[in-house]
Amino acid sequence: MELEEQNGITMFLSLDSLLEILGNPTRRIVLSKLAKVPHTTSELARSLGISRQAIHQQLKILMENNIIEEINPDERINAYRIRSNFTLRIDLSPDYYNVEYKATEIDNSIKSIQLKDIGCQIDFEKIILPNEKLRFIGEKIKVIEGQINLLEKERSTLLQNKECLIVELKKVIAQQYEHKLRREYPNLEKEIFFTLFYNPMKYFKRINIDNLLDDLFFSNLDLIKREQHRVSIRHLLRDLSNMMDFLVEDDENFWFFDI
Repeated sequence: MELEEQNGITMFLSLDSLLEILGNPTRRIVLSKLAKVPHTTSELARSLGISRQAIHQQLKILMENNIIEEINPDERINAYRIRSNFTLRIDLSPDYYNVEYKATEIDNSIKSIQLKDIGCQIDFEKIILPNEKLRFIGEKIKVIEGQINLLEKERSTLLQNKECLIVELKKVIAQQYEHKLRREYPNLEKEIFFTLFYNPMKYFKRINIDNLLDDLFFSNLDLIKREQHRVSIRHLLRDLSNMMDFLVEDDENFWFFDI
């Protein structure tokens, strides 16, 4: 099933499928090896110390999900390599939950980034000795890793700041709005509200009800249950909008989260 991410990137693999695939340690090791060097079935079996049949089963799953591909499918002895890009990040704490992932197939028609694009080509071409070229590349990678680590630290600080604000948000809801929530759906109303604030960029301005459904329930709900939940969410949004002026429904029944 193809999924459409909010920013327009088409993803060919659902989050549930991706987590199921990565949940198997053998598949993770296989992917780690293929990301470094293409391997044949026999090479993987010898390296991991398991049977060719067991490796073949894992490769078949990865192939069926378009994560890997055969390099020379017509050859008797064939190697495999990665054919997709994945990014997965999970943030979980007592007051915050967020999952971000991207699953896109590699488009060979798109030109990959070159040394000239990162400002290294001129310096690299001046180097003659192979060992010095390797040293140059290693130093550049080390610098980039350092920059990534700094970004991760900054992200961690920003997440702590965000969580601090969410804690205060929950206090305001508990103190000022708790008694106004529907008794039959108090948790769901709060879940809708907190979902909007957990990721306001996702719902800023127009609220995509389908995105909200996927965040609150399973994305693979059958059509009848999905429509039932859709109706419930619209009713609860109306309740919330009566209390909060930044939740608005227009004349065409579209909802807007205007903060």
